[in-house]
Amino acid sequence: MVKFHSLRIKLILPILFILIIIFFASSYIIIDREYNAARTSLITNVESFASLSVESLVNNHLRYYESGFYQYIQIVDNLMNLNNDIISLQMVDVNGKILFDSAEIDDGKYEEFFNGERYLEDNESIERAAASTASTKIYEEKKLIEIIQPYNEEWGRHDYSVRFYASLSSLDDMTNEMVFTISVLSGIFIIISFFLIFILFKWFITKPVGELIKGVRLMSKGEMGQTVKINSNDELGELSSAFNNMSIALKESQDKLKDYSENLEKLVKKRTEELDEKNKYLKEINKDLNLARENLNKLNKTLEKRVKKRTIEVDTLLKQKDEFVNQLGHDLKTPLMPLSTLIPLLINKENDPTKKEWLEVLERNVDYMKGIVIKTLELAKLNSPKTKFSLEKINLKEEVERTIENKMTLFDNKKIKLKNNISNGYFVQADRLRLEELLTNLIENSIKYNKNSGEISINAEKEKNFVKVSVKDTGIGMSGDQINHIFDEFYKADQSRHDFESSGLGMTISKRIVERHNGKIWVESPGIGKGTTVYFTLPLVNDKTK
Repeated sequence: MVKFHSLRIKLILPILFILIIIFFASSYIIIDREYNAARTSLITNVESFASLSVESLVNNHLRYYESGFYQYIQIVDNLMNLNNDIISLQMVDVNGKILFDSAEIDDGKYEEFFNGERYLEDNESIERAAASTASTKIYEEKKLIEIIQPYNEEWGRHDYSVRFYASLSSLDDMTNEMVFTISVLSGIFIIISFFLIFILFKWFITKPVGELIKGVRLMSKGEMGQTVKINSNDELGELSSAFNNMSIALKESQDKLKDYSENLEKLVKKRTEELDEKNKYLKEINKDLNLARENLNKLNKTLEKRVKKRTIEVDTLLKQKDEFVNQLGHDLKTPLMPLSTLIPLLINKENDPTKKEWLEVLERNVDYMKGIVIKTLELAKLNSPKTKFSLEKINLKEEVERTIENKMTLFDNKKIKLKNNISNGYFVQADRLRLEELLTNLIENSIKYNKNSGEISINAEKEKNFVKVSVKDTGIGMSGDQINHIFDEFYKADQSRHDFESSGLGMTISKRIVERHNGKIWVESPGIGKGTTVYFTLPLVNDKTK
């Protein structure tokens, strides 16, 4: 039962707390309203009293103050007793001079001859005393009301005013009395409300909840199908109905689960027997797999030995190939060098035109063979892993301009317009000689396969950590099949031209140079007669790098 009382208290306390807040809030509003009404009434009464008594105070002062002082203070005392809120008064003239103070009732007549004249304490009070209309000032901290009431004679003359002081302390007494009364009534109200709410909650809430808890405890012990009887049409009645339906459904589910468990146990036993048989079968298969694995391991070891042997053979063949190419190049250069030197001398000394023409043909073929040998040796060096590049930081624009200056004669011969659009902010990490060779190959091809008065434009743009350079011409263009073979060794895009200026290795060498710089190179062309653009990328370096 402790839990029921605990639930009841938890439900009662918030409601009771809200009622207390409402009661005290309404009490505060009532007290505040009554206080303001009483305060307004007190101020009005004091102002009325001042207005009615000022004539009597002034006239009696003029009549009795000098000749009958004690009779005058008796009149003043009687007037002040008519209003208990008046605590003092002063009669002053329009210059602020105090002619009488109610303190003289107790202290005796003020001797001006000995003590000097008395005046109001500040200019504001003097100005208010000189005014022909009454003025009221409230001192909240001191709980005082100050009223300066002028005395205007019948013909409008104003010579005197009376300053009244009234106390607001009676309002505090009234407020304290109201607070005490409301506090007593609040205590009685809270006690009665607590017991009423306690009884109502016990009857309508905690008792039905207790029945539900009792049913839940029985269900927790496994006694499904328990029902509770709560005769109520509210939410608790709906909750008890839902609880009863749930209990009956759980009972049915429990019975079904029991039947299912029995069937499942039989099925598991049957499946276990089947799995035992399959395990035996799998063990036999594992034996076969282990045997196959052993054979495969033996085969792998044999295959590794063969691959290693073939790799050594391939490396040996590649080495022999490089040595053969180098030796062949040197062997070919040895007889070609004296020929390339002697033939020009023979041409100069020969006077027979026919023989001179034969010698010129021979010179062109020797130069062609010499170019092929040099290009072949260059390609062999680029293919060799032993070839090292001397990388340095290079200003791309300056290097392109240097290459263009070296080929200016070729541009002038074909009247080709060149545009170098590369900005000055690109610095690449490259081998200077290889980069010059790359640019020379691409620019010579653009000149060679361009038309007279054609155009060549060189551009560059940044792509992540690389710069993409393009060399675009307005020459003969290329087909898709030609683009696919452009980087093959000894391939010439224009097979109809049997010139001796092209070895068919320029683009192959260019590709090796770019790849050795970790870049890429490719060719694009809209088609035959529509020009060609060669693109390549090189790694960028920071222009502040030393």
